[in-house]
Amino acid sequence: MKDANWALSKITLVFKIFAWLASALGVVFFLIILIGGGTPDAPRATSILALVLGFFYFVFFYTVSEVIGLLMRIENNTRKE
Repeated sequence: MKDANWALSKITLVFKIFAWLASALGVVFFLIILIGGGTPDAPRATSILALVLGFFYFVFFYTVSEVIGLLMRIENNTRKE
């Protein structure tokens, strides 16, 4: 059972890394689109969309990691040994 907990803890870490990576990429793409100027295909207003999507993915991935961690803690506390 230690192997399953080890694997799940690594999965939660991976999801937290994805969360921070998504937020950082959202900010980077926001700045690139904002500074790079707009084109008729992608106006500068799409930079706000990149920022909002980065925030949305941050919340999504971080929530998934916390739910997995919560389920791991519940499983550990209710297991009879």
